Amino acid sequence: MKIGMIGTGGIAQRHLGVLGTIPDLEIVGHVSHAPARAVAQAAQWGGEPFTSIEELLDRQRPEVVWVCVTPDRHGALERELVRRRLPFFVEKPLSADRATAEEIATRLTPDGPIVAVGYKLRALDTLDRARALLAERPPRMVLAAWHDSLPPPAWWRRGAQSGGQVVEQATHLLDLARHLVGEATVLAGLGGQWPRADAPDSDVPDVSGALLQFQTAAGPIPGLLSATSLLRGHQAIELQLVCEGRVIRVSDRALVVETGRETHETLSVGDPFRVEDLAFLDAVQMADPARVLCSYADALETHRLACDVRDALSATSRA
Repeated sequence: MKIGMIGTGGIAQRHLGVLGTIPDLEIVGHVSHAPARAVAQAAQWGGEPFTSIEELLDRQRPEVVWVCVTPDRHGALERELVRRRLPFFVEKPLSADRATAEEIATRLTPDGPIVAVGYKLRALDTLDRARALLAERPPRMVLAAWHDSLPPPAWWRRGAQSGGQVVEQATHLLDLARHLVGEATVLAGLGGQWPRADAPDSDVPDVSGALLQFQTAAGPIPGLLSATSLLRGHQAIELQLVCEGRVIRVSDRALVVETGRETHETLSVGDPFRVEDLAFLDAVQMADPARVLCSYADALETHRLACDVRDALSATSRA
């Protein structure tokens, strides 16, 4: 199977690290708006460098494409792939705004190409255990925290390019919460931003907080989301599910069950990138879109929720 890669950032490298180890795959091309980056990536992984998706598709004719670009670059890429009916894997978020993702979704018909979205936490090998625990004792409250440092790319600190921390990062936790608990609505949000020497040009909130309401079989339950980029390193990126007698903490490192008296930890040993990539390839080979871990339609619900949180923060800031 011939693979095309659109994007040359860290997330593209992460997927290439998986794809480069799978037999019978050939990486045939790399697209970047910065020619030198495409050349370097092609030298590392094989294939040809290109500066446009049309050049890649016309010259190398890949059978499957990975789209790993900054949030603001979505739109035209997906339209071209849908037009040519090429299956593609697209990294989250679906776009920096709401309208672009909504418009792409209208083009994805049931008889169109198979599409998967990279919400990697769905691929954690600890989720079966989490589901079993939640079946025993349903969640009564959801707590999501993304507390970390400011990412180095300059585009990340511009809302028009990244969508902000909730849309670009904490969306992973919102997606996992939807996946394990159910749909949610935003009741209130509050954000804050202050001048900072490490990002004088930033226009995204330094801190974000939102009150959510999740719909479960037992009725609505509260949810709280907090996010910040003010720290000097990783402090917490996890989802906590408060149940009767215990809290279930899910991160990409481990599943931790705490009762207040005892703590039990199950480490995650699998590679979620490999799991989601293999699931997508299997879906394409079997012509079965149900085999992907996250469809575009499902990811769109997460993106809508993240945009709702961001919009609630903006509305509060304007007030």
